[in-house]
Amino acid sequence: MTYQQIGNLLLLSLLWGGSFLFIGIAVQEIDPLLLVFLRVMIAAVVMLSLLPFFKVQLPREMDIWKKFFVMGLLNNVIPFTFIFYAQTLISVSLASIINAMTPICTFIVLALFKEELLKPNKVIGSLLGVLGVTLLSGLTQLALHTDPMGVLFSFLATVSYGFSGLWAKRHLTGRNSIQSATSQLTASTLIMIPVLLMTSTELPNTLPSFGVMASILALSVASTAFAYILFFELISKAGAANAMLVTLLVPISGTLLGISVLNETITLIQVMGGLFIGLGLLIIDGRLFKPLQKR
Repeated sequence: MTYQQIGNLLLLSLLWGGSFLFIGIAVQEIDPLLLVFLRVMIAAVVMLSLLPFFKVQLPREMDIWKKFFVMGLLNNVIPFTFIFYAQTLISVSLASIINAMTPICTFIVLALFKEELLKPNKVIGSLLGVLGVTLLSGLTQLALHTDPMGVLFSFLATVSYGFSGLWAKRHLTGRNSIQSATSQLTASTLIMIPVLLMTSTELPNTLPSFGVMASILALSVASTAFAYILFFELISKAGAANAMLVTLLVPISGTLLGISVLNETITLIQVMGGLFIGLGLLIIDGRLFKPLQKR
């Protein structure tokens, strides 16, 4: 990786780690479902406005749009809803640590549906990741007054991301990345409109504070629209394997932001759980074994 690519990787980790901070601030005044709608709607508007710049058009086939609606449900609506509700119950740092389970859950889902081979390193890595989440949601967490439902919601979000990976591999492989990101955000916005109506989600009685409005904009524009573009740029220039290193960095940036901005504290159990998940990611990735293979 070049220095520029490493810089983009660190920036992406800051944007995605920062998303947990922005969520933690916004859910103090905004209903989680309304926040999901605002995030995908604003991000979709930004991406749609950038399509002429990238010389990309939206798909016209209804069959393709059906696939993007499913992708929007699995990759945006469901996981965002779980994460936003989770962060009304648990800290920014804990939510970002659990979110690092996403690649592990993706492998498990792909393996269950026979889209991925059950290689020993991936099985061991997955078991370590599950052990890490189990540690984070165990009886010791109850003793530390952490709501287990918040941990469960965060974990279910990673499961939904896993199924979105399966759907993308089966139905959306080979499509333009900017078109895919814009289409799924647009579809997610359209899904959230009837959801808000059916759940009778109330709008705030008063204008949210400046900090909350700034967090919503940062979450939508920086941590969603711009982060998508940066992520796909990394994949194209540095490769998917190097781009996925961001999953190891997001919990670090999310935790540091939670501690520095919201004065959160991190427990030894959270550190241990995060280390198990991180080790699992490294083992699945195979980087730990490459030096041994060379020898």
